[in-house]
Amino acid sequence: MFYSPIFFRRTIAGWLLSFLVIVLVGCGGKAQEANVLSEPKKEVSPEIVHFHQVVKDGSLQDLQQLLKSGIDINAPGHNGENALMVAIAGKNSEKLKLLLEQGADPEQTDNSNATALRHAVYQEYADGVRLLLKRGVDRGYHPKYPLKTIEYDASWFEAGDLTMPEEIKEVMTEEEWKQSIKETLDSAAALGMEPIIADASNVEILNLFLEAGDDLSRASPEMKRLLLKLGDEEKFQATLKDYQTHKSPRFGTRNPERMDNPFWKDMIRIGCNAYIAREHFKDTDAFQNGAVWCYDRFGSSLTPLKDGRFVQIGGEHEDYYDPDFLIYNDVVIHDGKGGIQIYGYPKEVFPPTDFHSATLVADAIYLIGCLGYPEQRADDQTPVYRLKLNSWEIEAVKTTGELPNWLYNHHARYEPTRNVIHVEGGERQITNQQGEPELVPNKEEFELDLSTLQWRKLK
Repeated sequence: MFYSPIFFRRTIAGWLLSFLVIVLVGCGGKAQEANVLSEPKKEVSPEIVHFHQVVKDGSLQDLQQLLKSGIDINAPGHNGENALMVAIAGKNSEKLKLLLEQGADPEQTDNSNATALRHAVYQEYADGVRLLLKRGVDRGYHPKYPLKTIEYDASWFEAGDLTMPEEIKEVMTEEEWKQSIKETLDSAAALGMEPIIADASNVEILNLFLEAGDDLSRASPEMKRLLLKLGDEEKFQATLKDYQTHKSPRFGTRNPERMDNPFWKDMIRIGCNAYIAREHFKDTDAFQNGAVWCYDRFGSSLTPLKDGRFVQIGGEHEDYYDPDFLIYNDVVIHDGKGGIQIYGYPKEVFPPTDFHSATLVADAIYLIGCLGYPEQRADDQTPVYRLKLNSWEIEAVKTTGELPNWLYNHHARYEPTRNVIHVEGGERQITNQQGEPELVPNKEEFELDLSTLQWRKLK
């Protein structure tokens, strides 16, 4: 069975990257501090230091006067931050507006590839986010400038100072661990690739991104739970009998089948992983008896409806080496107040799906692409399904034309004036020169015409 290195590393690399950020940067979270080395440091002139000090502490009149002198408004200062970023740090909307009016470039990045918008999100500065989004700045999908290469001070790694964590020893050798560290360092060399909505940490700012057309699925798990009114201190209400009856995942037998039960609802409300459920119910045989149903997932989609409800679809728990690894095909309806409905489907009707896109169009959600299990994938296919909101029935959509191949983790948006879904980014499967399936970055853009159900590759 074929498993791409990308498929293998998806979970473990995420863990490693989080681990390395703490080791390299510290718990403060900003990549420009501590042991992160970006481009060679350039001396900041006293003139720019004074300019940025006026932006930070001076009056609006002082700033207006200084701008008249012809100062370089976009000159980088400490850590590559420009005047806009300094104004954002001070949450000064008047100075921010003045700088933008005078030609400050909101797409310029600091030494860690963060734009002014990302700085405003870091600062939880809603007025700044609103102002920048109204100007149509990039939200992390199409950077105006090439990303800077970030070089880490990895002397601690080369000196062998890092001890392999015990939990990792269960899934890989020390040699594989060191190789994973190296690959993770390489993959972290260009920070700033994630859509900026992923950094939103309050509902007001999250909603600003949603109004701008962002995909809620890209938000952090914590923000999604906050939006869905799912508590973070919930406890199990299901009984041991409930657990024993419903712990095993299963497909639906109808299209759809209502599949509410106390244990599954607890897992959604609590948001814990299968291991914690197993520990709570003292289930020592779970590893031998297959996966435990879980809602702690990667790659599920979350779509807001106009009536205030949310539709969450599929996703996977862990990776293939984990005993609880599973890709799901369920649909969960959240009422936005903590209420939940769960629907299941026969896998022949709706195969397991993860890292798909979910696009709301009128009274349906169009599901495009997925990573899926290796045996699901075919180079000459692009899976498309339609979820009917009036019945929760799912149907396959047959499409023709210039298909994007087997596509996943991409970005999709609906263009109502042309009745098309535009698709870009992500990765897709191809057959390489050795005749092997390979997952590669998708550098093409496609659109699906919903009137004709034909795909077209954009030139």
